[in-house]
Amino acid sequence: MASAITHFIVAAALAAPASESRSLRRVLPRWGIPVSCGLLAVFPDFDTITMRAFGIPYRSFLGHRGFFHSPFFLILFSALLATLAAQGLGRGVTLWLTSIWACAAITHPLLDMLTDGGAGVMLLFPFSEARLFFPWRPIHASPLEISRFFSMAGYVLRSELPFCGAAAAIGLAGWATVRSYSFGGVHNAVRRWQ
Repeated sequence: MASAITHFIVAAALAAPASESRSLRRVLPRWGIPVSCGLLAVFPDFDTITMRAFGIPYRSFLGHRGFFHSPFFLILFSALLATLAAQGLGRGVTLWLTSIWACAAITHPLLDMLTDGGAGVMLLFPFSEARLFFPWRPIHASPLEISRFFSMAGYVLRSELPFCGAAAAIGLAGWATVRSYSFGGVHNAVRRWQ
């Protein structure tokens, strides 16, 4: 798996432009939008806790990178959370929040498919239970045990750094674009032409 640090950073950075959404800020504070997206991107790895607690085999349907990493589950889970969080604020807000959270959560299995270890990701469930990787796998797999992660952190994080940097650049560019539009950059230009 990619590390929880990278899962959080990538999703939070890509969600930065959404922090300018007035409708989403009816549900969450500005800072809460990227933070909640980062947390949802880390969430699929809780299957490692349930796997150990209930003795579920690693490569089983409910094991690591199984059902809880499938976009099918992540979209349903995001929709449930958004419905609860945006209760009474209308269908549009709920749908927008579901979309943002589902996209953030789905970055998790996509990053895991870029790792060089572990089992593949059950990306196509319910159509297939096949576990898949991308052909290009530049990210070193992070160990499941926290104690082992700290002994390998430099090795793992160096391979993840380009993805964090790319997500930060995309998120920052998107945020700057949305912010300049929101604060009159485009509006002022249009007014000059009227």
